[in-house]
Amino acid sequence: MNIFSFIVAYRGWGNRISLAKKLVAVFPLIWLVILSHRLIWYGVSNGGCGGQAGFYAYFDNIFDAIVTCLVPMVTLTVLGVLIERSVRRIAQRRVVPTVTANESAANANQSAIRKIDAQLSIMLFMNIVVAMISFLPYAAQLIYTNITQNWSKSPSRVAWENVIMAIINLLSYIFFSSPFYVSIVAFSGLRQQLLRTLRLTKQQTNARSTTQQGVTMKTINVKTRTAFTNGN
Repeated sequence: MNIFSFIVAYRGWGNRISLAKKLVAVFPLIWLVILSHRLIWYGVSNGGCGGQAGFYAYFDNIFDAIVTCLVPMVTLTVLGVLIERSVRRIAQRRVVPTVTANESAANANQSAIRKIDAQLSIMLFMNIVVAMISFLPYAAQLIYTNITQNWSKSPSRVAWENVIMAIINLLSYIFFSSPFYVSIVAFSGLRQQLLRTLRLTKQQTNARSTTQQGVTMKTINVKTRTAFTNGN
């Protein structure tokens, strides 16, 4: 009971707009402190910006793999699982009391909740998959760079590594550009709303063109009648 009260109190404390605004201001400062070592030990070499050669370059690659790749992916996975369990518990608590009151309404409500639960599960699963595609190859690249930085490599191997690294760097942006598409795929209601909006825009455009054509035709008719009258 005490744990349940603590969870309820924590949700009430965390579900505040003022707290969200403060976190928006605080998190950039936190990341600036975490990454402040790069302001000191980063330099320009071979036309690129990177850590100074030696132990710091090795440390920075491991740090980048853990902090900017593995931690966000693990955090997203854990939060996704917790959110899904929380939604299911809330759905069960809302469905069970209504069964005795009105069975038909309860069945419809339960069906709608199950549909939302399934769509939310699909969205969370897709976000986790996208996070793995975005972060895991980049983390593997950083670890591989640390392991092979002192190896003797042929020009062909270096060229292939550069091509693969460029592809991996492009994949790292998928996570930040995919939320809209994930939501469109996961939620049928959002897809329908988007289609309705696009069709409404098209209908409005057609209505405007029809109105303009009607006004043009009326103007032509008035001018024709006026010219005919003046001619007579």
